[in-house]
Amino acid sequence: MKVQEMRRRLGRARDRLLHGRRNRRLAEAAVAARTGWIVEAARALTPLPEPAEVEAEVHTLCGEGQAAMGIWAGWSMMRFLPRARLVLHSDGTLTAETIALWRRLMPGTRVLSPEESEAAVAARLAAFPHVLDWTRRYHFGSKLGAFYAAAETPRLVDMDSDVLVLDDPVAVRACLASESWRMAWNRDARPCYAYPEALLREVVGARVGPLPDRLNGGFMVAWRLNDEDWAFLDAALAALAADPRTDPLRYWMHQTLFALLASTQGEAARPLPPAYDIHMGATRAGAAARHYVGDPGVRPRFFTEGVPAVIRDARARGQLPDDFCAGLV
Repeated sequence: MKVQEMRRRLGRARDRLLHGRRNRRLAEAAVAARTGWIVEAARALTPLPEPAEVEAEVHTLCGEGQAAMGIWAGWSMMRFLPRARLVLHSDGTLTAETIALWRRLMPGTRVLSPEESEAAVAARLAAFPHVLDWTRRYHFGSKLGAFYAAAETPRLVDMDSDVLVLDDPVAVRACLASESWRMAWNRDARPCYAYPEALLREVVGARVGPLPDRLNGGFMVAWRLNDEDWAFLDAALAALAADPRTDPLRYWMHQTLFALLASTQGEAARPLPPAYDIHMGATRAGAAARHYVGDPGVRPRFFTEGVPAVIRDARARGQLPDDFCAGLV
């Protein structure tokens, strides 16, 4: 067993020992909130105005099992972006009723079935066979291939269904309005790339600059990728596939590819401010948005801390009635 894997296992064992009871309490509270009121509250959200003019898109992937999270995530962002359209990539399990709810709450939502996403990918990536193949085979392939191939606006927000926007996302809006940037992202709690930076730079080639310290691919603001970007990614995937030391299908490859691309953009690629950082423990005061990643000490807080924070903020802004979820939040 490699030293790195041994350290990971020891770290997980230590976390279970130190935080197992806390995590179980969090999970139980999250289940109680989700089944008790959060799903019904999502159905009762105030519908947002339909954008008269679409300047950007917010892309997210969701299935029926995460629909309540996805609706809260999308609504929490779209309430601040009156000139944006939500683009919902279905994993094939979303029901007609759930899609209708999404469209009622966020009018103008563009919904793509897996078949429609595949058609967009096939058309846009025909000249980039390595990216095309990777998109079809990698478990998060659509997060790069489908989102950026199907984008119809020059700029987009790429967000997971476990992200909540807790306050006015000033930095996101600034990025969408700026001509001086190409990529921005929430910083991870630690570097999470498929391989060490030195190996990636050796395999992929001289164009690769220093990798971003902690790029996380779950919440990003970016320009729609152009042919030069796709060509770079295609060459990177070809090199990674050809080298016996690297596997393009390895976990974290999705954000590794984004980090490689960001390394070629100079000052036009930069992290979002600390108020968007991934963090452990309780939701920080002053967080503009939080990516409630799959850590058992974090994900349940989406329901126990994040959704209540969105409700309080939306009530204060007049986006929800003062009595919305009164007695619960």
